[in-house]
Order: sequence, then C-alpha cells, then structure tokens
Amino acid sequence: MKRRAYLALASTTCLAGCAGSETLESDRLSDRDDSTDDETGTDSEEHREPLIPEAADDFEDLSRWSIDGGSMDTDTDRALVGSQSARIEVSGASSSTRLSLEYESPFDLSDVVPGVAMASSDFVFPWLRLFDVDGNRIDYRRGSRGGLPLMRYNFGVDAREDAFDPTAVSEVQFQIWTGEGKTPTVWFDDFHFVPRPDVGKVMIQFDDNHVTDYTKALPILEEYGYPAVTFVNPGRIEAETNGRTDPGGYPRITIDQTHELRDAGWVVANHCYNHPSLAELDRDEQEDEIRRGKEWLENEGFDEGARYFAYPHGSYDATTLELIDEYHDLGFGGGKPVQGYNVNHVLNSRIGDPSAERMATELQRTAEMRGITSFFYHRLEGELLEDFETTIGLLHEYESAGEIDVILPQDLERDYLF
Repeated sequence: MKRRAYLALASTTCLAGCAGSETLESDRLSDRDDSTDDETGTDSEEHREPLIPEAADDFEDLSRWSIDGGSMDTDTDRALVGSQSARIEVSGASSSTRLSLEYESPFDLSDVVPGVAMASSDFVFPWLRLFDVDGNRIDYRRGSRGGLPLMRYNFGVDAREDAFDPTAVSEVQFQIWTGEGKTPTVWFDDFHFVPRPDVGKVMIQFDDNHVTDYTKALPILEEYGYPAVTFVNPGRIEAETNGRTDPGGYPRITIDQTHELRDAGWVVANHCYNHPSLAELDRDEQEDEIRRGKEWLENEGFDEGARYFAYPHGSYDATTLELIDEYHDLGFGGGKPVQGYNVNHVLNSRIGDPSAERMATELQRTAEMRGITSFFYHRLEGELLEDFETTIGLLHEYESAGEIDVILPQDLERDYLF
C-alpha cells in the first residue's frame, strides 16, 4: 500500500524535548509524497494543490500578518512549504497571543475548511478563527504537543456564531491562550484550505474491547445497518478467552466475538497489544506494543483492521507517530469534529464518550457544514448507553434524509485524504 505522508521534519533544528529517534525519518516519508494509491485508485493529483490560494498563505511575507501579545520572526531552519516559517514567541506578560491577517476583499470559504501546519515547544491548543465582514466568526481548533515535527493538522469546529457568513470572510486569526507565566514558542506555516465532502460523514468507534461492544452496541447498530470500528487490545482478549483475570477489571469480548463483529461488518483494529501510555515507553517498547497488536490481528484474519490504529490513553510522542506511519495507514487520536478532508493520516480527529446533547450539536454541524466527524465510546452502560442509543437514533434521522453517511476507516482513506 503506497501512502502519502503529511508529516515533515524541520530541516536542521529540533524542538525542545525532541532528540535521537524522536523524529520522523524524512527520507522514508518523502518518497511517498507523490505516490498514487494503487490499491484504491485514489488520484493523488486531485487534491495536491492548495484550494483558494489567494486566501491561503505560506508565511514567506510576514508583513501581511499583525501580532498582538507576543513577537514574530522568520525561521529559515523550520519550514513545511517555501523557505521559512513564522516563529511566535509568546510573551510572559500576556496569557494570549493573536496573529491576524485581513483580506482586501472578502472570500467565499463555504466549501472549504481551514488548517495550518504548526509545531510548539510545549502543548498549545490554538484557535483558528474566520471572521466575516460583519465581525461574526467561526472557531476551529486542534492541539499541538511539544516536541513534535512541524506538520499539518486536521482542524475541526469548536464554536460558530449563528450569523457567521462563510461566503464573506474578511479576516483570519490564530489565537494562542497559554495562561500566565507560560511562554511557549510556536511555529506556523502553510495556512491552507481543504475541501468538504459532498455530504457529511460520521464514523462510529469503540476502544478497549469491552464486552458491551458485542452485547449492547452491536444489536443497536444492527437495527439500523450501521458498521463500526472496535480498537482492541489482544492481551485483554486473550485473557478473557482463556478465563484469566482481565488487567482492567472489566469483561471483554472474546476471540469468537471479535470474529462475529467482523462478520457483522465491523472493522477490528489495533489499540496496542496491551494498553500502555506509549509516550512513557522507549522506542523498542513502543514498537513491541504496536507490532504485537498488529500481528495478532493479521494472525486472526483481521487484515483490513490491522491497517488502522488508535492511541491508548491518547498518548503519543514523535516516536509514536513515526511508528504508526511505519506500521499503519491511519491513526486516530484526539481533535475536534466536523473537519474537512484529512491532511494528517496519523492524527485523525475523534471525540470520546460524548453526551447525547453534545452529539446533537455535532451531528447538526456535520450535516449542515458537510464535515467529517468520528466519535468513540468505551464501556456502554448506564447514562452513556442511553446517550449512545439517543445519538444513533438521531444519526439515523440525518442518514435517512441523505444528509450524513456512516463510513469506516477504509472509506476515509480511499476518498477523503487531501
């Protein structure tokens, strides 16, 4: 399987905390950049060029941008596109830094989703804000952990004012709120736009192979004909199958039940062999967990699911991302919903254990804005089970109206990579 990679190293400088193996091998990744997906027939040329280039920016001319609450300079040692990035030093005297770009004439951005490549010396969770000519706005967000390469992220919707007009966008802002006393360095490059699908897309996921995947979720989803993804820990499955005490203390699905889920149209995918916090392990330990999980899936005949991964505890570092790029086609971990086409295949966005109230908002936005939303659950019981049932019923209303499609990872990989 040939895959394009969207991760890039700084050419000479590494972020604080990034050393040795905690980088991505640029020579191995770059040879995929221009490849075509031979198995699925995806045209790698179709979405290679940035959309609406007049509204995008490569940070080659920083005079276009104004900054409030920090300082901005060029960094020729770190760049994803062009010859430089913008290095933002957040001031200790201010807890908020804002970078702004005003357009001479408004742009119609109704069919695209904005994004930016970024890196940071410490964890940041910036807002990417679009303002219309009347000052109404929509907020997109995505977190960036310290010590990771400069790379694109999949930005999703955080908030939207009802009066916001996406056909008349006049200003872009990146706002970083850090709290008093924190002074991270943040790099921005490649402000870009990606398309939205023609119809909203939703992916249903589960983590940790709780028995409720089989006893609760499967009957509910079968009623509507919806598939799902379960990210499993084979060590827990084997313990349950062989009558041993589960390390987490909860009933888990057995090997036979994983096969029944697959036969019902589910994807059985990798969540490590056990359930470690990968960022706390060294490279060899991380690789052992990831590789053993994938090999178990392949040995059990779950070859398709073995191509996909979700990060236990949402934990990863630069080493983890490198290993997921090596062993898997897609990785899922954190992020906001209602994103556009995927620009970072190892960090697909998803939200966890959402309430029915939240999902009502996210499904409405996914349908209205034609976004891509993935959501996952752990153990379905009590109020969370009720929320799940309510959410799937509401999803069925949108799906029946032709406003949302239910997809699986292979659909995302085949049709919605940018």
